[in-house]
Amino acid sequence: MKKLLKSLSVFGLLAVPLYAQTLPLLPAAPVSSPAAQSFHEKFMRYAISAYGPRAVAAPAFSAALVMIDNPSGYPRAWRDGPGAFERNYGNGLGRRTSKETGRFLAGTLLHEDFRYRPSTSGNPLVRGFHALAFTFIDKSDSGNNRFAVANFAGAEAGGFVGDFWLPPGFNNLSHAETRAAISFGSFAAQNLYHEFEPDLRRLSRRLGLPRIPVSDWWVKRN
Repeated sequence: MKKLLKSLSVFGLLAVPLYAQTLPLLPAAPVSSPAAQSFHEKFMRYAISAYGPRAVAAPAFSAALVMIDNPSGYPRAWRDGPGAFERNYGNGLGRRTSKETGRFLAGTLLHEDFRYRPSTSGNPLVRGFHALAFTFIDKSDSGNNRFAVANFAGAEAGGFVGDFWLPPGFNNLSHAETRAAISFGSFAAQNLYHEFEPDLRRLSRRLGLPRIPVSDWWVKRN
């Protein structure tokens, strides 16, 4: 049961974005090229994603999950007590900040615009493939398709930074590559969420679920 809850919770953390990257377009609407982002706009998106309230709160949740079901061989100092929670929280916060910082720096230096563009197809399979493909191929500031260097840079930064503080046995190349893969997967999960967010909202209205108002300081929208 603990592993099931942990898996569902981790998926939730990956799927729910720190801010809404989706352009204000419905999937079936014609997509127009958005204006190129200024450095200020990119920096503000980075600041919210890396240092906003959700960025600070989410690592506490992931640290609690590690405390509930810690990896095999984890040392006691990382498993029990307030000190262990602080270490796991710091690890989660450091990885998230490094991931967003690496992505922002690469995107800024290489003039890369990784805002998500929804698919114009009405086919769910096509839309899902489009969302996953956008993790590998995004846009330049001029609107042309390009290899998503920023996503890979962010994933590598988030994966390897833990080698500076994680305990022996968890600060090796194998674990770093696994963490990098998870970080890269989080970008794919965010794209899928953004692609199907309009559908999820319509389903929520049909089910009569209450709509929770979200402040701009909590979730950044374009």
